[in-house]
Formats: sequence, structure tokens, C-alpha cells
Amino acid sequence: MRVLFLILVVLVAWPTSSWAKCSKAKVCTMMKTMGHFDILNQCPAAGPLLAECKKVSDKKLKDLPPPKFVDNKNGTVTDTVNKLVWAKKGNLNKYSLKMAMEFAAGSDVDGTTGWRLPTLPELKTLMYKERVKNVSGQKSWVYPLFDDGRGHYYWTTTTCEEVSVITDRYQKKLCQQGDQGAWLVHFNIGAVFWHHVTAEKYHAWLVREAR
Repeated sequence: MRVLFLILVVLVAWPTSSWAKCSKAKVCTMMKTMGHFDILNQCPAAGPLLAECKKVSDKKLKDLPPPKFVDNKNGTVTDTVNKLVWAKKGNLNKYSLKMAMEFAAGSDVDGTTGWRLPTLPELKTLMYKERVKNVSGQKSWVYPLFDDGRGHYYWTTTTCEEVSVITDRYQKKLCQQGDQGAWLVHFNIGAVFWHHVTAEKYHAWLVREAR
């Protein structure tokens, strides 16, 4: 009888203990660096807390006007409409968002400094209306004056705290990571994605204001 009583105590106490390890504070912290499925693997009962912790901005992404690009013949391209100068080719080293921003700030292209990473609306202006050959001779969704081979992922400085919902040519994308997530453009398939800002997986495309 005593053994049966102990078993019942364990069965009743176990879910409570398991839930205690997955408090709202812990789940909200986990959301900064983990996806929902990973959190649920560790905290199976945390579904309701995911909804409570979600960080969604109602701000809509405002696209820039259609660009007009001019090749400067020096490794840069000027958008005369949006008053931006772009590096003609993206840098394919892999960075976290912070590393990419530091790389951009210290860069020198054709003797010119003052470079930075683009915002999402800015980088989207490089996306062409269809998949065509670019300067590399290979096809991607980048505007033909630029060089990006078959297309790659590039960081933007637009975080999920600023914009939580994006609709690209495929579907609506939702990011609930706050300032721990940022948006990327993938020129291989002409799409927008988000990822954790600490991921050292993506590339940097440099831009600066036209002078």
C-alpha cells in the first residue's frame, strides 16, 4: 500500500515539476534564440506560453520607389531614384548580423568608405521581377547589373521587432523573435526570410548614401 502511495505521489508531482521548469519567463527567454518546435521539445506543455510571449509588431513594411540603376564602372552601382550607392557584388563570407554590420562599417570600396548594411526595403530594390542572368553569367533574382552568381542570402538591419510580418512572392512570413531576429533577402529564389541575429551563416551586401 505504501509503494502504491509513493507511485501516485510521483505521478501527480511530475507534471507540476516539469511545468515549473518551463515558466513563462523561461519560455520567453528561449524564444529569443530558439524556434517553436525546439521549445516544445524541451517544454511540451508550453504551447499557451508561446502565444503569451509572442512579439508581433503591427508596423507595415513600406517599400521604396522602383529603382533606376546606373553602373559606375568602378565596382559600384548608383540608384538615382533612392539616392543610394551599392557595391556591385555581395560579400560571400559568412557573418552574424553584428559581424556583418562591423564588416560593412570598416569596408573600403574603390577608395570610398561610409558603407553599411541595407534595410529590408533597400535590399528588396535589388530584387528583379524575374530570374535572369546577372553580371556573373548565372541566373538569379538579382537585378541584371549586379553580380550574385546563382543568388545568396544577405542580412538586412530590419529586425523582427521593427517588422514582424512580411508577405513576399510566395507567402506571408511571421517572425516573433523581437530584436533577436532579422530579415534576409535570398536572391536564389527571390524570397524574404528571417533568422536569429547570432547565426553566422549569411552574407553582407554593402550600401551607402549617394553623395
